[in-house]
Amino acid sequence: MTEQPEAAKSAELPQEIPLGPYGQFLKDLGIGSTRLPDSVGTAGKVETIEIDGMDLHQAMKSVRGSETRMDFLLMVSGVETNDTWDSVYHLWSYEDSTKELVVKVRVPKASVAEGKLPAVPSITPFWPAANWHEREEYDLLGIKYFGHPYLRRLMNPWDWEGHPLRKDYKQPVDALNDKNPHSMR
Repeated sequence: MTEQPEAAKSAELPQEIPLGPYGQFLKDLGIGSTRLPDSVGTAGKVETIEIDGMDLHQAMKSVRGSETRMDFLLMVSGVETNDTWDSVYHLWSYEDSTKELVVKVRVPKASVAEGKLPAVPSITPFWPAANWHEREEYDLLGIKYFGHPYLRRLMNPWDWEGHPLRKDYKQPVDALNDKNPHSMR
């Protein structure tokens, strides 16, 4: 077996992306973040960072009210990967429309007990518009936003079983989706 040159070994390892301006701003305030590959936004590339859920309130309060002026919540979305449930926040600045930020909070699946939902703090105290976004993610993906003022289903009936956008979701068999080849669908 031949030994690989050092340059080839280092090329195989993922390189840590240096902090951007928002990540550095949060670091200066004592809030840890990890830079992720940039997202694509209206003004080009958008800094994307991951923070711990316990730091979410302090981070959102800081980026909203200070010199960063990220004062508009575009949306909250949820993503299920093979290993995590992600709550993703897209922020924008009214003052400078070229300023955008994407913040992710990841909950490892291994840290969530069987039969329980992943939990992330609600950001409705900072952006009331997050109310409906968080309810949608709760309803469809099963991310629980603790501290939410009225967390209940938004799109499905209140007695719906499960969360339809989850990878392990099993579609119920009923009159609307009976998989009968002779049905009207």
